[in-house]
Amino acid sequence: MKRPFIPEDAPFTGDQKSWLSGFLAGMQSAKAMTGNQASVAGASTAPMLNILYGTQTGNAEGLAMDAAVAARAQGFEAVVQGLDDVTIDAFSAMKRVIITIATYGEGEMPDNAGLFWESIYSADMPKLPDMQFGVLALGDTSYDEFCQAGKLLDIRLEQLGATRLIDRLDCDVDYEDVADEWINKTIPLANGGKSIAPAAESTPKVVKSVWNRKNPYPAKVSVNRLLSGPSSGKEIRHYEIDLADSGLTYETGDALNVMPVNDGALVKKLTERLLVSTDTVLEAQGQSIGDLLTYQYEISTPSRNLIAAVEAQANHDKFSHVLKNGDKEALADFLWGKDTLDLLNLNPEIVFSIDEFLALLKPLQHRAYSISSSPNKHIGLVHLTVASVRWREDDRDHLGVCSTFLADRVAANGTAGVFISPNKAFRIPANDDTPMIMVGPGTGVAPFRAFLEERQMSGAKGQNWLFFGDQTRDSDFIYEQQLLEMQAVGVLNRLDLAFSRDQKEKVYVQHKMHEAAAELYQWLEQGAYFYVCGDATRMAKDVDQALRDIVAAQGKLSADKATDYINNLKREKRYLRDVY
Repeated sequence: MKRPFIPEDAPFTGDQKSWLSGFLAGMQSAKAMTGNQASVAGASTAPMLNILYGTQTGNAEGLAMDAAVAARAQGFEAVVQGLDDVTIDAFSAMKRVIITIATYGEGEMPDNAGLFWESIYSADMPKLPDMQFGVLALGDTSYDEFCQAGKLLDIRLEQLGATRLIDRLDCDVDYEDVADEWINKTIPLANGGKSIAPAAESTPKVVKSVWNRKNPYPAKVSVNRLLSGPSSGKEIRHYEIDLADSGLTYETGDALNVMPVNDGALVKKLTERLLVSTDTVLEAQGQSIGDLLTYQYEISTPSRNLIAAVEAQANHDKFSHVLKNGDKEALADFLWGKDTLDLLNLNPEIVFSIDEFLALLKPLQHRAYSISSSPNKHIGLVHLTVASVRWREDDRDHLGVCSTFLADRVAANGTAGVFISPNKAFRIPANDDTPMIMVGPGTGVAPFRAFLEERQMSGAKGQNWLFFGDQTRDSDFIYEQQLLEMQAVGVLNRLDLAFSRDQKEKVYVQHKMHEAAAELYQWLEQGAYFYVCGDATRMAKDVDQALRDIVAAQGKLSADKATDYINNLKREKRYLRDVY
């Protein structure tokens, strides 16, 4: 299953660092105190610094852990917590706060910050005159609501009377260096700029992986197998990638990041359109134009800067109208299916020098895919389940950047640059007896295949229920044999299937949830975890609404009480999503 790059969240987007020791230290501190508990504050003369994070896939959490390590090295007592883990009473008592937060989707709060945001946005939220704070926001300028979650938090804290330690930093996808600089500048300000002598035991060493976004591991792609059948409208492939002696490790729920290489045919067409040679070496970069467009820049999805620059020259009434009127839906419709070359071809008189053109592009980014294997079953291997993206627009074939890189451009036993992104917010229950309900249509089944394999390997006794679906059973039931075998041996206790095009009326996973409403609610009452993976735009919203309706009907609850029930599942970390 592919997830979009959301820096943060990645998109995991720190430097895709391994911060295990910092994480463990933070968790130990968090267990010992909530907010500014007096018991801990009284036991240490070090000033307290609360570092809070809102993350969808792990990036903002990684930065929070990095900030904690830096704070402890400078003599602070640092406590790291997810935003939804903080009570409002505890938050109101905090004096020094750093928040790292990623924006999810189109300007939304990440899942682990939604309840916190609702609380501090409410009219009865107490004022915070004694709080000093700084906000580090992660986002992607490809989205209209760039860093919106961070902006909203920053403004709301100001409205509540808190004082900024430093101006908010809004980070684009290449955020590591500027984020580190901001962290190192902000932490001393939390003590009025005064230095503090760190306690020797408060500066744990952090072992960082040598493999990250800037230095991916060249892993061999040992298996590339088509999963979907001949009548499928999709091309879903199973990949097995050899981690060999890289030292890379992962847990179920994590993502594998792949650094793609752009399609050579598109590079050639672009250079022809720009009237330049791929062999021309640009002195400033020390590389040829062909290599830059192949390995360094995003040339498929046009950047916002490129869109604006093309519109200024295109003399295209419809394009200008939707862009200048700020109609986001109309602009999205106009741009749908168009890549950078399509925009340049709107008018043959559009002209950019190669330097101007490169300045309008964004750096080529990794793509994050949910891992579909258990590390305990497939030693030294990581599996991916990826839908190859292909479409035709303007009489030209278009290719998804990374999905077709894996499918077409990595030779048999060839290599792809990879690194791991931890996703601690999407894990199987620590208690092996806890039941799991998993909703993952299409490639959304990827992490749940890993969950089931992990439980099979550990001999977990907790019951497992999977809702899976796609278009047709004959051609779209990926991993059918394995899932049915798991059901036969009792690893998968219930399998509900929804193939939308196998009958006159379309049936989706949310319909199957309603059909099993009574039992689903019973599982929740018995402590089951509820997981969703897949498309955030429609499927995840439909599943969420179905879950709310089921809870209300089966629990005989009002809409408000049903919302409270769902919110409690979130607080207990029993409603978890990996959506894109």
